[in-house]
Amino acid sequence: MKVKVAQLKARYQQYSARERNLIALCSAALCCAGLYYAALMPLDTMIASSQSTLARQQETLRWMRDEIQKNHLQVQQLKTSNPRSAVENSAHEINLTLNDVRQEGQSLHFAINRVNVYVLKNWLREMNLTTGVRLEKMTMTPADHVSDVKVEIQLTWKTGV
Repeated sequence: MKVKVAQLKARYQQYSARERNLIALCSAALCCAGLYYAALMPLDTMIASSQSTLARQQETLRWMRDEIQKNHLQVQQLKTSNPRSAVENSAHEINLTLNDVRQEGQSLHFAINRVNVYVLKNWLREMNLTTGVRLEKMTMTPADHVSDVKVEIQLTWKTGV
Protein backbone atom coordinates (compact mmCIF):
# COMPACT_ATOMS: atom_id res chain seq x y z
CA MET A 1 0.00 0.00 0.00
CA LYS A 2 2.87 2.35 0.86
CA VAL A 3 4.41 1.57 -2.50
CA LYS A 4 1.23 2.57 -4.34
CA VAL A 5 0.98 5.86 -2.39
CA ALA A 6 4.64 6.61 -3.18
CA GLN A 7 3.98 5.93 -6.88
CA LEU A 8 0.98 8.30 -6.86
CA LYS A 9 3.02 11.05 -5.18
CA ALA A 10 5.83 10.61 -7.70
CA ARG A 11 3.42 10.72 -10.59
CA TYR A 12 1.73 13.86 -9.18
CA GLN A 13 5.12 15.57 -8.84
CA GLN A 14 5.82 14.90 -12.53
CA TYR A 15 2.74 16.88 -13.63
CA SER A 16 3.14 20.51 -14.60
CA ALA A 17 1.81 23.29 -12.35
CA ARG A 18 -1.17 23.77 -14.67
CA GLU A 19 -2.14 20.08 -14.47
CA ARG A 20 -1.77 20.08 -10.69
CA ASN A 21 -4.11 23.09 -10.46
CA LEU A 22 -6.68 21.30 -12.65
CA ILE A 23 -6.48 18.15 -10.52
CA ALA A 24 -6.92 20.22 -7.34
CA LEU A 25 -9.88 22.07 -8.88
CA CYS A 26 -11.55 18.83 -9.99
CA SER A 27 -10.95 17.27 -6.55
CA ALA A 28 -12.51 20.30 -4.86
CA ALA A 29 -15.52 20.13 -7.22
CA LEU A 30 -15.96 16.40 -6.48
CA CYS A 31 -15.76 17.05 -2.73
CA CYS A 32 -18.37 19.81 -2.97
CA ALA A 33 -20.69 17.61 -5.04
CA GLY A 34 -20.25 14.74 -2.60
CA LEU A 35 -20.99 16.99 0.36
CA TYR A 36 -24.07 18.43 -1.37
CA TYR A 37 -25.55 15.03 -2.29
CA ALA A 38 -24.53 13.30 0.94
CA ALA A 39 -25.57 15.99 3.46
CA LEU A 40 -27.58 18.86 2.00
CA MET A 41 -30.02 16.94 -0.22
CA PRO A 42 -31.28 14.73 2.64
CA LEU A 43 -31.65 17.82 4.84
CA ASP A 44 -33.66 19.60 2.15
CA THR A 45 -35.86 16.54 1.75
CA MET A 46 -36.44 16.32 5.50
CA ILE A 47 -37.32 20.02 5.70
CA ALA A 48 -39.76 19.78 2.78
CA SER A 49 -41.38 16.71 4.31
CA SER A 50 -41.72 18.44 7.68
CA GLN A 51 -43.23 21.52 6.06
CA SER A 52 -45.82 19.47 4.17
CA THR A 53 -46.68 17.55 7.35
CA LEU A 54 -47.09 20.83 9.23
CA ALA A 55 -49.30 22.23 6.45
CA ARG A 56 -51.52 19.11 6.57
CA GLN A 57 -51.76 19.32 10.36
CA GLN A 58 -52.65 23.02 10.22
CA GLU A 59 -55.33 22.30 7.60
CA THR A 60 -56.73 19.54 9.81
CA LEU A 61 -56.73 21.90 12.78
CA ARG A 62 -58.54 24.58 10.75
CA TRP A 63 -61.11 22.01 9.64
CA MET A 64 -61.64 20.83 13.24
CA ARG A 65 -62.10 24.41 14.46
CA ASP A 66 -64.61 25.07 11.68
CA GLU A 67 -66.53 21.93 12.64
CA ILE A 68 -66.55 22.95 16.30
CA GLN A 69 -67.77 26.42 15.39
CA LYS A 70 -70.42 25.01 13.10
CA ASN A 71 -71.71 22.11 15.18
CA HIS A 72 -70.65 22.07 18.79
CA LEU A 73 -69.96 25.40 20.42
CA GLN A 74 -72.80 26.87 22.40
CA VAL A 75 -74.03 30.34 21.59
CA GLN A 76 -72.73 32.79 24.16
CA GLN A 77 -75.05 35.73 23.48
CA LEU A 78 -78.57 35.93 24.89
CA LYS A 79 -81.12 36.40 22.11
CA THR A 80 -84.31 36.79 24.14
CA SER A 81 -85.50 39.18 26.82
CA ASN A 82 -87.20 36.48 28.93
CA PRO A 83 -85.22 33.21 28.85
CA ARG A 84 -87.45 31.40 31.36
CA SER A 85 -90.64 31.88 29.35
CA ALA A 86 -88.78 30.96 26.12
CA VAL A 87 -87.64 27.67 27.70
CA GLU A 88 -91.11 26.90 29.09
CA ASN A 89 -92.86 27.73 25.80
CA SER A 90 -90.39 25.66 23.79
CA ALA A 91 -90.81 22.68 26.14
CA HIS A 92 -94.60 22.99 25.88
CA GLU A 93 -94.41 22.97 22.07
CA ILE A 94 -92.66 19.58 22.03
CA ASN A 95 -94.77 18.17 24.90
CA LEU A 96 -92.10 18.18 27.59
CA THR A 97 -93.29 18.64 31.15
CA LEU A 98 -90.89 20.68 33.25
CA ASN A 99 -91.06 19.87 36.97
CA ASP A 100 -89.67 21.81 39.91
CA VAL A 101 -88.77 24.91 37.87
CA ARG A 102 -86.58 27.35 39.85
CA GLN A 103 -84.89 30.49 38.59
CA GLU A 104 -81.93 31.84 40.51
CA GLY A 105 -80.51 34.97 38.92
CA GLN A 106 -79.26 34.02 35.46
CA SER A 107 -79.81 30.27 35.81
CA LEU A 108 -82.84 28.03 35.55
CA HIS A 109 -83.13 24.63 37.28
CA PHE A 110 -85.79 22.07 36.36
CA ALA A 111 -86.41 18.34 36.02
CA ILE A 112 -88.03 16.24 33.31
CA ASN A 113 -89.39 12.88 34.47
CA ARG A 114 -89.18 11.04 31.17
CA VAL A 115 -87.74 12.09 27.83
CA ASN A 116 -86.00 10.45 24.90
CA VAL A 117 -82.27 11.23 24.91
CA TYR A 118 -82.22 12.27 21.26
CA VAL A 119 -85.25 14.55 21.66
CA LEU A 120 -83.58 16.12 24.69
CA LYS A 121 -80.30 16.67 22.85
CA ASN A 122 -82.03 18.28 19.87
CA TRP A 123 -84.21 20.44 22.13
CA LEU A 124 -81.22 21.71 24.13
CA ARG A 125 -79.26 22.49 20.96
CA GLU A 126 -82.26 24.28 19.46
CA MET A 127 -82.80 26.24 22.69
CA ASN A 128 -79.20 27.37 22.61
CA LEU A 129 -79.31 28.42 18.98
CA THR A 130 -82.62 30.28 19.19
CA THR A 131 -82.39 31.91 22.63
CA GLY A 132 -78.73 31.80 23.66
CA VAL A 133 -79.51 29.83 26.85
CA ARG A 134 -76.63 27.43 27.60
CA LEU A 135 -76.56 24.06 29.31
CA GLU A 136 -74.58 24.40 32.52
CA LYS A 137 -75.20 21.09 34.28
CA MET A 138 -77.21 17.96 33.59
CA THR A 139 -77.73 14.70 35.46
CA MET A 140 -79.45 11.79 33.75
CA THR A 141 -80.81 8.55 35.17
CA PRO A 142 -82.21 5.78 32.99
CA ALA A 143 -85.98 5.36 32.74
CA ASP A 144 -87.85 2.21 31.79
CA HIS A 145 -87.30 2.46 28.02
CA VAL A 146 -83.99 2.00 26.26
CA SER A 147 -83.37 5.63 25.29
CA ASP A 148 -85.65 7.35 27.81
CA VAL A 149 -84.13 9.11 30.80
CA LYS A 150 -85.04 11.21 33.80
CA VAL A 151 -83.12 14.48 33.72
CA GLU A 152 -82.23 17.31 36.05
CA ILE A 153 -81.00 20.31 34.09
CA GLN A 154 -79.44 23.66 34.90
CA LEU A 155 -79.46 26.26 32.12
CA THR A 156 -77.62 29.58 32.30
CA TRP A 157 -77.45 32.76 30.28
CA LYS A 158 -75.47 35.96 30.32
CA THR A 159 -76.92 39.36 29.66
CA GLY A 160 -74.77 42.06 28.17
CA VAL A 161 -72.31 39.76 26.33
